[in-house]
Amino acid sequence: MEQDRTYSIGRVANMVGVPKYKLRHWCDRYLPHIQKMDIGDMQHRRFTDVDIDLIRRIKEYRSKGFTLDAAVTQARQDLDGRKE
Repeated sequence: MEQDRTYSIGRVANMVGVPKYKLRHWCDRYLPHIQKMDIGDMQHRRFTDVDIDLIRRIKEYRSKGFTLDAAVTQARQDLDGRKE
């Protein structure tokens, strides 16, 4: 059984051009589905390709002047529409 590839927050930050502190905020407030792994006394977030696509879309909408709430909503609608 093949496992989905996941990426660290640092790798995702470099891939999408969003600082780690912003990604943490977005995850805590808007993306609670992001996988968290406990390693020692720390939590590490792991992102899938779908998560990265969502983050890219959020960033795109933010650059167009959308509020963060509106950007997240629109990005999710985009991805939901693509599945149908």
